Amino acid sequence: MRLGYILYIVGVILLIGAGYVVYNSTTLEPVLGGKLIYGAIVFVSMLFGFTSFIFGYSLRPKKYRLRTISPTTASVESLSKITRVKGIGDKRADQLKALGIVTVADLSAASAEELAESLQTSTKIVDQWIKDARTLLLEN
Repeated sequence: MRLGYILYIVGVILLIGAGYVVYNSTTLEPVLGGKLIYGAIVFVSMLFGFTSFIFGYSLRPKKYRLRTISPTTASVESLSKITRVKGIGDKRADQLKALGIVTVADLSAASAEELAESLQTSTKIVDQWIKDARTLLLEN
């Protein structure tokens, strides 16, 4: 059972009890020990009754609106950006673009030896770029 429902039930019981004590004040006042204790019992039971209602209400389930996620051209475009590959910045992306490699898919299909020779860089570095590009494609 949800805690909110339990607090609602406790609130109802306390308020019914306070109402019963107020309704039977003439018979219960001498039994409870005078006006001061009688008033304190009524006040405290009503205070706890209302407080439990407030806390029960605050614990109610929240209504959330589910968002539907649809691929937009911006998200598809960001997935294909070559700068998402570790080690490739804007300058290197411009160099790759000049060689005809524009997207991550283009990079993953490229030859490491030919690309390294064209960019005048290490084959090991280019091979790591290609592995990272393939990993990005598999993740998405």
